[in-house]
This record gives sequence, structure tokens and C-alpha cells, in this order.
Amino acid sequence: MRQPFFALMVFTALSPISAWAKDIPVESSIRAATVYSDRATLTRNVKVEIPAGAHNLVFTGLPVSLFADSLRTEGHARANVTFGALTHKRESHEDYVVPKEKELNAQLVVLQDQNRLSNVEKQALKAGQKFLENIGKQAALRTNEDIAKIELNSQSWSDAADSLSTKMLENMKGALALDIKIRDTNAKINKIKNELRGLRTGQKQTYSVTVPFEADKATTLTIDLSYQLPSVSWQPIYDARLDVKSGKLELVQYGSVWQRTGEDWNDIELTLSTAQPSRGTGLPDLHPNWISIINHARKMKSRGGNNFSSISAISGSAAPMAVMEMASMEEDMVMHDEARAERAVSFKAAQINTEGFVGEYKITGPATVKSDGTHSKLLVGSFKTETWKQVQIKPQYGTDAYLVIKTKLKGDAPILPGQVNLFRDGAFIGKTYLPMLRPNDVEELAFGIDDNVRVKRNTLKNQRSVAGMITKESVLERHYVTEIQNLHKEPIDIAVLETVPVSKDKRLRVEILKDKTTQGYEADLHNVKGVTRWTQTLKPQEKSKVMLGWKVTWPKGENVSGL
Repeated sequence: MRQPFFALMVFTALSPISAWAKDIPVESSIRAATVYSDRATLTRNVKVEIPAGAHNLVFTGLPVSLFADSLRTEGHARANVTFGALTHKRESHEDYVVPKEKELNAQLVVLQDQNRLSNVEKQALKAGQKFLENIGKQAALRTNEDIAKIELNSQSWSDAADSLSTKMLENMKGALALDIKIRDTNAKINKIKNELRGLRTGQKQTYSVTVPFEADKATTLTIDLSYQLPSVSWQPIYDARLDVKSGKLELVQYGSVWQRTGEDWNDIELTLSTAQPSRGTGLPDLHPNWISIINHARKMKSRGGNNFSSISAISGSAAPMAVMEMASMEEDMVMHDEARAERAVSFKAAQINTEGFVGEYKITGPATVKSDGTHSKLLVGSFKTETWKQVQIKPQYGTDAYLVIKTKLKGDAPILPGQVNLFRDGAFIGKTYLPMLRPNDVEELAFGIDDNVRVKRNTLKNQRSVAGMITKESVLERHYVTEIQNLHKEPIDIAVLETVPVSKDKRLRVEILKDKTTQGYEADLHNVKGVTRWTQTLKPQEKSKVMLGWKVTWPKGENVSGL
């Protein structure tokens, strides 16, 4: 009895340590996420008690859409722990793997079964109703026979009629109640289907990741597993809140984050990044760019003798043309087939033009983002700005004066391009768009009509004439005047913007009439041809006039567009 035991002990002693390695399943949760414009890096965290020796930690139920090459682990413990090379594999399941999707599908099946049962009950009531109707018909025939024999028992037939009608009424009410129940159930079914459309992944597979480790003693291990996955995006949005009286502008940045990864992010550390990992790491190799003359006849012959032989049968000079036309038609068909083979992408990422700026915005406090594609508006921070008010008038568009806030960005951080929600004295008035702004850049934000600036516009002259003794020329001359009055109780900066015609033809001559135009204007404002601007400051109740006169001359008999 001693020899077998000894042999077993020797065998055990000679066996590798891995023979005792065991798989330790871990339940992890998402601790942090870094969101890019088209993907995110998720970090899962778990604290687990591990024994001494070589064993495996197994993470299960991970989304199948993750980028396997991005998997990495980090950890720390009081003992000496060494990680080995992690492995991953796909696992198939009978049911959906996303918990919310699984729950909704289960609810959908229950409701659909309820409808089937209600429809069966309706069919039974319908059959009973038909049976009662047949009894009523037979009773009517029997009544006629009794009348003919003068054997009618009125009380018996009256009781039978009452009983029949009562039963038919019960059936009809039952059918109506079932219709109402089916209608309500269908409403619930449609609601669940709508939720599933926004959530549905259709995934019945998950990833499992195995992390081998070796510890010199039992300890508590804290491990982070991180990976990247798609169907996540964010874009910057802003609130610009103006206090009209003080002229102060509060510019607050938010991040609009959404995801369809199949797993809710609840109370996580969230970072928004402008980096774009999908742009790649390097340039592709260059290859020869071969070009050649297309030989349509040879091309047609290689595609099949029947087509070419039928074309060759065409007599005269029409044959070469037919060859060319058919070759062109076949090329068009090939291009059409290639275009038809393209498929629309299933995920559209936000496009953020950062102009080379790469930065990260850490969201303060825990953040929650649902997995149904709902946009979560998360506070990033506010920007310091230097602002001043100006009222802008564009008489060509109308006599409304608009309050414009000129904003100069202060600090070190740039503003990313994005949507701006405009608030004037706490009231939402509309949206606009901010371009990329760097420190000390100036941008204009319009905050609606200023009713305390009165504007009137008049055309003083609009005359066409012909000039010249020998060479006749057509002349168009127009004079305008814009009258402005400041009804504010404080001085206000005014800007009047107008356009004058710009010639594309040297035969068209445009002249601004100095004696009919208020001087001190800026021409070709912001390098836009023909845009002219006058600026001035008006005191309370002060009035002002801005005049503009121009003349266009061109050869008589020529037609001019744009006037």
C-alpha cells in the first residue's frame, strides 16, 4: 500500500505548478471612460482576493464589439504579483447578452403571447355569437310554425328571447373588452419595439478575457482591464448667456456624449478627448500609378465574342460608333454595380475640426451615460472672455437693429467648434455656431433685435440714363440714406453695413459717389468685396444719418445681371 502512494507523491512533485492553476471568475464594473469622436477607451475595475501560486482571472460578458488588440491590464497588490499574457475568445449564448435588450425582449414575448390569447378568446366568442344567431333563426321558424298551429306559448318564447339576447349582449361586451385589451397591449408592444430600435444590438456573443497571474502569497489584488470599442461619440456644445444691462457674457462649455455599447455607464470617471485614434499612425506606401490608352475594341473582344460579332455585323461607318457606345454603356454598368455594392455605415461619428489641438476635458464628479443613444449634456467648464456691445444695422435686409456681442477669448485654452445656445436675460432665443477660437481671437455673437434703436431707410435716387456723345453708355445711379436714433439711456456703438456692386467685367465700372456718401467707412470689410461699414457711437436720444451713393456704367445695349 505504500508504493502507490509514493508513486503518486513523486508524480505530484514532478508535475508543473500550472496543474493546480484554477480559473477565478471576476465580476467587474466600468470605472472610467475616455471618449473620442468615434470610439472610447473603457476601464473596468475589480478588487479580488487571490491565492498564492499561478492562477487565472477570467472576465466574462465583455462586449463583442471591443477592439481585441486594445486590451491591456494594470493592477496593484501588497504581495508580489506578476501578470502573464492575456488571452481572449468569443462565447456564444442562446439569448441576447445586453441586459436591457434581454429584458425588453422578454417583455415583448409576454405581451405578444397575451395578444394571442386574447385573439383566441375573441374567436371563441365569435363562434358562440354565431351559434346564438343560428338558435335565434331556428326559434323564429319554430315561432311561425306555432302561430300556424295556434299553439304559441308567449311566456316561454319571451323568456327564451330574453335569455338569448342577454347571452348575445354578454358576448358582444366580451368581444369589445378584448378589442380594448388588444389595443392597449399593442400600444405597449409598439413602445417596447421603439425602445429596442434605439437599443438593439442583436448580439448573442460576448468576449471572455483570461489574465494569468502568479502571486508569492495570498493577497488582495486590484486590477484594471481597459479596451477600446466603437459606437461612442461626443461633441462640444456651448451656452452663451448674456446680461444685456451689464453687457456681461457667460460662455459655458458642455460635452454632449452618447453611446450604444449595450452597457449603461453609471457614476463613472469620464474624460472627453479631442485625440483621434482612428486617423492612423503613419503614411501608406506609394506604388506606381500606371496609366494607358483604353482599347475599346480589345476590351469588347475580351468580354465576349457575341457582343463584338454582332457589332461587327453593322455596316458602314456606324460600326465603330456602335462599338464605342456599347463599351461606354458596359463601363457605366460596371460603375453602377460598384456603387450599388457600397453599404451605408452603421455608425456616424461626430466631426470635430480641432485644427491640430489635442486636449482632454475631465468631467467633474461622477457621470452617467445611458446605452440607448440618449445624449447626455455634461458640464466641462467656462471660458473667460472680454466683451463689448455693438448694434449692427444692415439696411438692405430691413430696418431692424441687432444686438451683437463681440467676444475676445482670454486664457490659454481654445474653444472647439460647435453649436452655441444663445440666452438673452435668461430667455433662450436661438442657436448659432462657433468656429475654432484660440486665445485672443474675436468672434461676434448676435442676440436678437434691439428695439431701442430706431432705423429708417429711404431711397433718394434710383435713375437709369444714357451718357456720351460718340460712344453711348448706360448709367445706373442710386442714392440711399439710413436714419438712426439711439433710444437707450446710455451711449451705444453702432455699425451700419452695406454692399455696393462689384464688377466682374472691365466694361462695367462701379464708382462710389463721394459727395453722396458719408465718409469714414471701411471698404471690403474682412476682405469681402463690396462690403462697406460705418461705425459710430450715439449718445442717448442722439440721431445720425448714413448716406451711400454709387454709380454703375456699361456699354449701351449690353445686359447687366445683379442690379
